[in-house]
Amino acid sequence: MSELIAVGRTESAPVEVGPTMLELLTMASDVVAMVDGHVRSTDVGHGIVSVHVTCQAAAEYLAWRLALDRVTTYEPTRTCHGFAVWSGGEWPEAEFKVFCRGDLVPPLRTFPCRELPAVANTTTGRAA
Repeated sequence: MSELIAVGRTESAPVEVGPTMLELLTMASDVVAMVDGHVRSTDVGHGIVSVHVTCQAAAEYLAWRLALDRVTTYEPTRTCHGFAVWSGGEWPEAEFKVFCRGDLVPPLRTFPCRELPAVANTTTGRAA
């Protein structure tokens, strides 16, 4: 009888809900607007927004704006152009990837998000 009770028991695990498709599409359009004219294509997937840009300056600008803390370079091969991917974010938040191919000039910069605890304690005011 105790086996039947144990089998019938269910436990609910917490479910981490990520961004909706509408939220991801909105994020993608905002990212494209940041570097208007320098985007080849944009992909939206399950929790991921990927942007393919035309130049390194646009890629590093997006890396700065999105606080992307990783960059991976892929050397050109006989069958593939060389490219780099800046990335950051993780589930359940949106993950961003910025792709750039072509002539990349090292060093490729990343921009990790840094906590600024001193800023939270600073007050600003005007002299009366």
